[in-house]
Amino acid sequence: MLKFSGVLLVVGIFLSSPLYSRADPDTSLAHFPTKLIDDLPHLFITENAVPFVVGGFAAAGDWAVLDSRNSFQQPLANLNIQPVFDLGNFYGEGWVEGFGAVGSWSLGALTQDARLQEFGRDASESLVLATVVVTGLKYSINRTRPDGGPYSFPSGHTITAFCFAPVINHYAGTGAGIAAYALGTVTALARMEGNHHYLSDVLAGATLGFVIGNAVVYTPKDVSVSVGPGQMELKLAFN
Repeated sequence: MLKFSGVLLVVGIFLSSPLYSRADPDTSLAHFPTKLIDDLPHLFITENAVPFVVGGFAAAGDWAVLDSRNSFQQPLANLNIQPVFDLGNFYGEGWVEGFGAVGSWSLGALTQDARLQEFGRDASESLVLATVVVTGLKYSINRTRPDGGPYSFPSGHTITAFCFAPVINHYAGTGAGIAAYALGTVTALARMEGNHHYLSDVLAGATLGFVIGNAVVYTPKDVSVSVGPGQMELKLAFN
């Protein structure tokens, strides 16, 4: 019941949110690969630099210093809020986000709701990119999980939850964005509480997820500066 209520909360905030700024109105499936390729350079935009550097250093530092003790798992388990952690684990499942993304895209097409179509398309794109990134890293690094399983780094549940958050924030506004980031944080804590991941795993997942989601909804900006006698004009255009 708690899982279902959490999903309904996010959907409700999204549907009641203010209008968004349109960036790419072509929501056809044929255009999807083109948009995905066009968005790849956005991974390296300046807006992603600080989160990537800070998150990367934090993950590396935790791997080197804190993960050997895995000191976060037991305090989290002692909180005795298992239904909350169950919600986090559920929210981070790839099929949950995939159903929401493809379902929104399809429903938007049926109802001619442009905002819902674009949200579904961008949410799907963020999932595709996150899956490629997390799969490549998991198999290339092959870190052992704290519970003994393979492919610990980075956390797939966490990257899935956090790649959705910038997309929700863009299309549904700050209120829904805060809810999405909160659910992503619960997912990260749940992965540590269940002894599935170290702190560095979820920090890396959250960082990469944010960078990917932010790249997908990024709107390129054209800046021009003109200088004349006694005046200077700055033009900032959003394509």
